[in-house]
Amino acid sequence: MKQKQWVLAGRPTGAPSVDNFRLQEAPLPVLTTGKALVKTLYLGVAPVMLRYMRNETAFERPMQIGDVMAGRGVAQVIQSDCPDLPLGAIIQARLGWQEYALIDAAQYPKPFILPHTDLPLSYGISTLALSGFTALVGLREIGKLKPTDTILVSGAGGGVGSQVAMVAKALGAQSVVGIAGGPAKCQALLSKMAYDVAIDYKNDCLEERLDELFPSGIDVFFDNVGGPLLDLVLARLKRRARIVICGGISEYLLEDGDRYQYKNLQNLGRQDAKMEAFFVYDYEPYFSSYAEQLAAWIRAGIITPIEHISEGIETLPQALVDLYVGANFGVRMVHVGDVS
Repeated sequence: MKQKQWVLAGRPTGAPSVDNFRLQEAPLPVLTTGKALVKTLYLGVAPVMLRYMRNETAFERPMQIGDVMAGRGVAQVIQSDCPDLPLGAIIQARLGWQEYALIDAAQYPKPFILPHTDLPLSYGISTLALSGFTALVGLREIGKLKPTDTILVSGAGGGVGSQVAMVAKALGAQSVVGIAGGPAKCQALLSKMAYDVAIDYKNDCLEERLDELFPSGIDVFFDNVGGPLLDLVLARLKRRARIVICGGISEYLLEDGDRYQYKNLQNLGRQDAKMEAFFVYDYEPYFSSYAEQLAAWIRAGIITPIEHISEGIETLPQALVDLYVGANFGVRMVHVGDVS
């Protein structure tokens, strides 16, 4: 029996392209001591994968041309010689872009069992995994969100951004403003993602809209974009504002010398404000408690995961490319297989 795998065929010079990958067939892995053989159910894609392809991260092993593309997903344990990964368990782990994988409990990042199998298993890519955890950590631990805060979110229609308003409301926020590109995506922010106001950066004047919506300044900015937009916010901070740096997709394709030079950084000091980035895996000891809280909010109808799912492992490269042309709504993933 063979499986399908996507391997890295070439390194991108700009945004990822479907031509950077090659689909191949390979034998199924053979179970070995201390390992578990898992069947892939869902694979997620995220902007950080461009850095994997370029070997720009310290938390993924270096990738050579011909290697299986790195990525995390939801899988079912179908054979096991690992007590921490029992037969039949539904797990979230680094699997790679393939239909089956051989994993163990010691690999980094560490696999974790998904206990909330009464909910759709795709949630193990979205709200009950890193996207949801990132929204919660960013708002609660980094942003120190208070119900009275004025809140702005960039990249609000993306994988993390699509969940930020719902998590903020669950934490007591009264109103959340989101920024996205185009009328369709802005309408989705309002109708599906719990945002109260949407700013269309492709068609609105950002400066005017920010001044109109935040006449006294911004308390919390959850930033997924960086660049000139972040600079506009830096100029409009309230005293003791918090900026949560989650991502910077506007600059991922730029060389170091071409990155935006910020003009308003000094306003952090003037307003006694804080700007902080974070790495979600630093909070790994709390993942199970985050999942419990998020699952409770889902069951209560406070959070509805927003997922953009395509069918079949063959669609993975295009799913990743979609992130760089703004064609995704919510957490982008691919349905690879079903529970045996």
